[in-house]
Amino acid sequence: MHRASVCSFLFLASCSISMSRQEQVENILPTPPIEVSSQDALDSPYFAKGDWPSENWWEIFGSEELNSLIVNVLKQNPTLQQAQARIEQAKQNAIIVGAKLYPLVYFNASDNWEYLSKNGLYRALNPDIGLANSQIDFGLSFSYEFDFWGKYRNLYRAALGKEQAAIAELAQAELITTTSLAQSFFALKTNLVRKELLENLYQVRKNYFDLQTLLLKNSLLSKLPPLLSEERVFEAEQKIYKIDEEIALEKHLVNILAGLGPDEFLELSPDLPFLPEELALPSSISSELLVRRPDLMAEVWRIDAIAKEVGAAKAEYWPNINIAVTPGFQSGSWSDIFSWASKTIGVLPGLSLPIYTAGAIGANVGVKKALFDEAVYRYNDLILKSFAEVADMLAVGKSVYAQKEKQTEIVQNATERYELTLLREQKGLDSAFQVYSYLEELIAKQLDDVQLLYSQYLVAVKLTKALGGGYVSCKETP
Repeated sequence: MHRASVCSFLFLASCSISMSRQEQVENILPTPPIEVSSQDALDSPYFAKGDWPSENWWEIFGSEELNSLIVNVLKQNPTLQQAQARIEQAKQNAIIVGAKLYPLVYFNASDNWEYLSKNGLYRALNPDIGLANSQIDFGLSFSYEFDFWGKYRNLYRAALGKEQAAIAELAQAELITTTSLAQSFFALKTNLVRKELLENLYQVRKNYFDLQTLLLKNSLLSKLPPLLSEERVFEAEQKIYKIDEEIALEKHLVNILAGLGPDEFLELSPDLPFLPEELALPSSISSELLVRRPDLMAEVWRIDAIAKEVGAAKAEYWPNINIAVTPGFQSGSWSDIFSWASKTIGVLPGLSLPIYTAGAIGANVGVKKALFDEAVYRYNDLILKSFAEVADMLAVGKSVYAQKEKQTEIVQNATERYELTLLREQKGLDSAFQVYSYLEELIAKQLDDVQLLYSQYLVAVKLTKALGGGYVSCKETP
């Protein structure tokens, strides 16, 4: 059996009076195979065998700016703070539920002073009793319910499972938030490069238009070409407005994810972060992905918790056996309240057995089993999507890296063509119009190149997310 299955589902067959091991795992899908996609990726020059992502996976990009932003995210992001609060809530709830496993002891004290009516029934029947009386009580109350059928043990383990699920959910929230920040950061950095290129494009088109306008003034050109060129200048301006909008929105998003206000000053260098030439691919994806993804482990812990709740629900069929003991002191005066003669004790054993509940107990068990089945099917859906997410990123990564490789060659060719045309123009063999045309083509190729570069960053981040972002869990339930 795979390590993931052993690690994650061994506890599903642990101590539980309600569900056998077979019942707990019969509908759980095995981990899907992904060897074909993995090998296909490794056969390309863009992937290499490597380790799972590290906990600080963002450091592979060598960007101090990104590192600083993610540190702020982990400290200040409100979404993560909510997840941390849910962990504390689950932890305290487990303490509340676990208290049922222990005897409960309370201290009680009272002084009941009463003035009796002379004509009242009680005084009439007991004429020797004084009119003013006190009854002082000091005592303890001890109660305990014997958990022979594991009801409270199961509920406690379910609460602990929910706490572990909350911890895994925090890890998932951290993964989603940090990868979202990284994607926005890379979009922002590459858009700054694109803006510079678009400004160059605008200037090229403006120069082209100005040259045509000069020819028009000298009656060397008709009015039609300058009109078309002016439209293209306007279109270039529109693209600059659009990229400015994208940059502003991305800055807002980066700041918000980092727990800052949208208008917080964000100083970024023009340099692009390092991009790995090869993407690392672990060799044990099929066997380990389950324990490497916090969203999957959160579902596993929820399944275990509901299985324990099924056991607690079934325990309702069996007798409830409990005992209460109330030792203490009782007296009519403070002077002898603690004398041995004032001692009192009560012992109240109890037993209750459901005889007829109109189907309520069975229905409650049915509800818990239905919730268990729902959790299993939700897990099945998630594990299929998780492996598909990895396979998708392998396919996309191959394609994007190959496209970027060819685009680099295209840019080199366009650069060479532009430089040759510029040289010819300087020798009087080509016109300035031809130079501007080839320069515009070069800028268009460079814009495509930057877009593919962003796609490479995106693939690297999304593959890291699909592989769990450095999370690992192999914790057994108590």
